[in-house]
Amino acid sequence: MNSEENSHMLGQHLRGGETTLIDQQHIKYFQGILANDAVKQDSQTLESYGRDWTKKYPPKASVVLFPKSTEQVAKILAYCTQEKLALVPSGGRTGLAGGAVAMAGEVVLSLDKMNKISKIDPINLTVKTEAGVTLQALQEAAKAKELFFPLDLAAKGSCHIGGNIATNAGGLKFIKFGGAREQVLGLKVVLADGQVLDLDCSVRKDNTGYDLKQWFIGSEGTLGIITEATLKLSPKPHSTQLCFLALNSCDDILAIVSACHMQQISITACEYFGTDAMNLVLGQFKQLQNPFEESYPFYLLLEVEGTSESMLESFLEPMFEKGHILDAVIPQSSAQENDLWAIRENIAEALFASGPLRKNDISIPISDLPKFELALQDCFKKADLPMRMINFGHVGDGNLHINYLGTHKTSQEEFYQLTDQLEKEVYQLVKSFGGSISAEHGIGILKKEDLPYRRSALELDLMRKIKSIFDPAGILNPGKVFDSLSD
Repeated sequence: MNSEENSHMLGQHLRGGETTLIDQQHIKYFQGILANDAVKQDSQTLESYGRDWTKKYPPKASVVLFPKSTEQVAKILAYCTQEKLALVPSGGRTGLAGGAVAMAGEVVLSLDKMNKISKIDPINLTVKTEAGVTLQALQEAAKAKELFFPLDLAAKGSCHIGGNIATNAGGLKFIKFGGAREQVLGLKVVLADGQVLDLDCSVRKDNTGYDLKQWFIGSEGTLGIITEATLKLSPKPHSTQLCFLALNSCDDILAIVSACHMQQISITACEYFGTDAMNLVLGQFKQLQNPFEESYPFYLLLEVEGTSESMLESFLEPMFEKGHILDAVIPQSSAQENDLWAIRENIAEALFASGPLRKNDISIPISDLPKFELALQDCFKKADLPMRMINFGHVGDGNLHINYLGTHKTSQEEFYQLTDQLEKEVYQLVKSFGGSISAEHGIGILKKEDLPYRRSALELDLMRKIKSIFDPAGILNPGKVFDSLSD
């Protein structure tokens, strides 16, 4: 059998959902590469590292490995390809699409111990970091050098930089700085066969053919394992001003954002949510208080850069006069500012604690937000399901998080069955607006059947061909994005 035929067979063998068999011979080999305590099979570790924040899929990992270096990762991947062992990369496991779930006896490769920040360069404005560093640790390291790393997520204390890059994370500051892709200058990636692809680079301009690092950003660990990265830093932002606004409708959001653009006010964050989300957070987090004396239909957290409080007040005054703002709070201390941000950042946790939950994130052109919101509410009402729909999101860049919240009387499995048809209708609606079915959470397991709502048959065929080049044996995160190279 030639190598091409053999690779094709391995890819078919490791299609999503098939079970990988791990025996003691494999365990002994891994222990020879790593310390014994870096090869774990206890039930607690398998449970914890075999799942992500997606609640739909039960974990079933066979072993969890904790390498400390790129060289160790390379040896593990070369062996897994040789032995036809499926492997799931694991970062902070904060994903919401099932991209880090091991549910068929896979090897889980955790980057937890690859958590060193090796160099911060204040002249080049770069940082070199291993993939297992948390986003918060990187932000704090940059801050200690009077610099700024702009990627910012509610899960920053748990999520890993490697995972942020592999999922092309977006976050709170996307409107100003872009997402993970915009921060990456260079990568070090281990390919499925164990070869180390050194794409490390600190230069800002490099026009030397194909930019291979782009294939791995947003690939969800299906093309290679990111072990190190060189990322952009920024000077500390000029003073920022935050305001918490009460609004009557989504049209008011567009009016405020448009006015900022017209007056050259630099928006660094623009986050919206409704009164249902506000009440959930205040009910779960008793230390937080509603900054207003009454409830309003919509709220907007607007952060702008290089604007004094008096300038911000001057901007807001005509917005009040035109009826676009019903009430406003400008924090007078860092503690009050943190409390206002905490309302927004704790929405996801409050939702998880409130009953069966199905989360979705979509993006649409910002100018279509009011029309889309009305169409979405109409779609939900027609479905007439025993649940609530609670939305919030990074409205400044068109990213809306749609949340279906059931009651504790409904099991998670029953709940997902109820929402399956609704999801299809919502995706069709998103498609009709020229939007995306996944703005920042990725595809994973959860959305792979829905890719045709966004990607053409030709695009999907090219994606599979790219996968076959980088991972012909199909060992890397099988069952994620699509089931196999031929589906």
